[in-house]
Order: sequence, then structure tokens, then C-alpha cells
Amino acid sequence: MSLTPDKTTDEMFQEKFNEITDKTPKNDIIFKILFGNPKHPNLLIYLLNAVLRTDPPITSVQIKPTEITPEVVGKRGIRLDILAETSDHEIINVEIQKKDEHNMKERSLFHWSRIFSGQAVVSEKYQDLKKTVCINIVNFEQFEDSRYWHQYFLMDAETKEKMTDLLEFHFFELTKFKKRPEDSPIRFWLEFIDDPFADKFREKYHLEPIYKEALERYKETIADPEVQEMLRLQQKADMDFKSAVAYEVEKERIRIQQKADMDFKSAVACAESKGEKFGIEKGKIEVAKSFLKMGLSVEQVAEGTGLSIEEVKKLL
Repeated sequence: MSLTPDKTTDEMFQEKFNEITDKTPKNDIIFKILFGNPKHPNLLIYLLNAVLRTDPPITSVQIKPTEITPEVVGKRGIRLDILAETSDHEIINVEIQKKDEHNMKERSLFHWSRIFSGQAVVSEKYQDLKKTVCINIVNFEQFEDSRYWHQYFLMDAETKEKMTDLLEFHFFELTKFKKRPEDSPIRFWLEFIDDPFADKFREKYHLEPIYKEALERYKETIADPEVQEMLRLQQKADMDFKSAVAYEVEKERIRIQQKADMDFKSAVACAESKGEKFGIEKGKIEVAKSFLKMGLSVEQVAEGTGLSIEEVKKLL
């Protein structure tokens, strides 16, 4: 049965959209709108204060463009989730990542290097370079231990003395924080990002001053028709990509199966020809050897050749 292109696919997709689309702030579209909106910077300020714990705390942020052009023409540029400069003149990159692409540490380091070196355009002195911090919130296990918060700095291997304060990395693993009993300001944001409508989240934080604002901004975001359309297109693109990958995988599986079938037939023909030359029993033995090389079990070889299981075992 063939499907009518586009219309039928879109109808099927629309039926499943509300079920399969992640509408939590783990979705990068929602995350960027919530925390990267220059008109409503309060959520980002609270988040950064919970992570960086500066004294005095951050009071304002300037949301900056997230597109970083390549240094060489023709090379790939960078699109960040959130880039901001704080009232303390620190540059902060915040990234949300749902899927493990096995390159998060390397990618974060690359982002830091491009952001940090990009200051050379406006800074004439090395002394004027600003502290650059990369905060990564991931929905998978990045590190082997049980900690959900990993912090990295540039320091001496023996004395632990910092070489500079200009480099700083934070990794938060959403899959681990719920397993740790200790409480901290960042847990509010991790639980909010994980699921703002969770009963435990409501019960635990409903009296927090920032709770009401965070939840209102979130409700406004997911109710926005433009955001809903962006989510729909995102999900459709994801489904199309998975379908394309599945098609290529199936095509390769068929190719491998066809080759295996041809090799099998060739082995049988070769063994049968040897049977004519050396006698039927010899031929059975040659066929059995070929079957064993192909990975068939002793029982399968015995059934296919007429040899006994004991005779097949002697060929191993």
C-alpha cells in the first residue's frame, strides 16, 4: 500500500505530535527561548548565579548573537544555544544537549576556544581578554562517577594552583542529579529543566520566589503558536532523518544478506563438486566444513548434510 506524499505523512505525524514531542526545557528550542530571551533575562541571571556563585552576584546580562562565523572561508561555523556577557564582564556560553553524540567535552572545548579567541577582534591587549565560561547541561551520562556536577579549571597538576581564571567549564548530568540527596540552588533549575510540571517539583519549590516566574514563562513559551510550529518542524525533521537512516541500514542489510546467500550457494556448489570427485561421503564432509566456517551450529550442519552430530563434532 502506497501513501500519498506529504498529506498522509503530515496527518500521521500530527496525530502523534503531542505524544512524542519533548516539550520540556530539555528541548533546545524551548531552552533557548526561556533562557536566551533578551526581553526576559531574569531566568538566565538566576541560573548563572546558581552555577557560578559569584560575590557579589550577577545583576544583569547582555544576550549576544549565537552565530560564530568560521575563521576560514568555506569552513563550518558555530551556532551556540546561549551566549551572554554578565554585569561582571564575564562571557558565558550555556548549552543544552539531549542526545549523546560522544563529543560533548571536545565540542565544549572548541566552543570555548572560538568564543575566547574571538575577543581578539575587539581587544588589543591580552590583558583585556575576558573570562569565558562554558556551562553544559546534558541528558545523558557523560562521566563514569555518580556526581552530577563536574567543574574544570586550568591548574597546576601538583599544587592545584590555577594558572588563570579565564577558563572554566561546568557539566551537569540530568540523569544523575535526582540520585543525589544534597540540595543546592542549581537543583531547582535542573529539576525545572527536567520537568516543570512534575508533582515533586511543584511540591518542593512552589514557595520559591523564582518558581512562579519560571513556570509562567514556560507556559507562555509552549503555548506560543510560533513555538509550537517550530517544535512541529523540529520533530518532523527528526523523524525524516531517522527514516532516512533506517532506509540506508535496511538497504545495507539486504546487500550483506544477498552476498551471504551467494557465498553460501557457492560453497555448496564447490562442496558438491568435490563430492563427485572424492565420493559422496567426502563431499558431505566438505559441505559440513563449509557450513561450519559460515557459523552454522553442529545440529544445523548435521541436519543439512546427513552426517551424525558426532561426525560433525570431529570436524571442529
